[in-house]
This record gives sequence, structure tokens and C-alpha cells, in this order.
Amino acid sequence: MKNLGKAGACLALWAGVGCQANAAALSEARAASIRDSVATAMDTFREIGSGPDPSAVAGLYSESPTFRFYENGELRYRSAADVRAALEGLPPSMRISTEYSDTDIEALAPGLALVRSLFESTIEGEGGFEFGYGGAVTMLWTHEPGGWRILSGHTSAPVPRGG
Repeated sequence: MKNLGKAGACLALWAGVGCQANAAALSEARAASIRDSVATAMDTFREIGSGPDPSAVAGLYSESPTFRFYENGELRYRSAADVRAALEGLPPSMRISTEYSDTDIEALAPGLALVRSLFESTIEGEGGFEFGYGGAVTMLWTHEPGGWRILSGHTSAPVPRGG
């Protein structure tokens, strides 16, 4: 629960002046360790999500009551159970693969990290069905007893700009 309080405080600070005070409190070695372990969690997230049972990735979302995930400016999921239900609703033949690029992992505090990245996802289904989309994602990862979990996030697709 201590990390959840830090997450809320850090998000409030981030909106105003940033979390540099918390980040500075971490030694570079500790920050590097957090970045490395979150990068590993991101690799696991990508691998499991691309596997034969995409709903298995729901285990990497926090069960915290403060969980939130937004898509294109809308609150889409209020709990890990919501994410799990959406993933379980996919047809069994559907495969989702996602690649991340320009990924930045910032250690905010012990047990708390912010991930910013671009992504490209491809959904494949029966009969040659294929759909691709991409955009940007931010995720707040928290370290819980079972390992790193996504506490909050947001994905967005590029918006065409005029002229």
C-alpha cells in the first residue's frame, strides 16, 4: 500500500513539476536495477500477450482497487478483472502481437516505474483476417508480492493534423 500512496503523490507531482525529487532519491544503481527488471516485465508482457492465450497477460495487471487503464482519452478498464473479461471475450483463434519502440523506463521510487513507449500491434484471426494499429502507451508499473504489475496506463492512436 505504501507504493500506492507514492504513486498518487508522484502522479500529482508529475502533473505539476515532475517526479525528479523522488527519482533523485534513488541511487543510479537502484534506478538501473528497476529499469532492467521493468524491461524484463515488459518483455514477459509482450511474449504472453502474443501467445496462444492472450488473456493470460491479465495476470500482469494489478488487482489494486486504484487500477485504471485509458484508451484514446476514455476510461476503458477500472480493474484487472475488466481487462481479463475483455481478453477472454476474444475468439480462441485470435492472435495479438505487439512490438514496442522508443521505450523509456523511468524509475520513480522503489517499486514504482513509469514506462513511455510507441507500439505497433497486429491482430490476426481466422480466414486471413489481419488488422494493425499503433500509437503511444504510458504505463505505471508497481512492484507487488508477485512481481511487477501494471497499476495504470493509457494508450492513444495518432490524430491526423491539418496542414
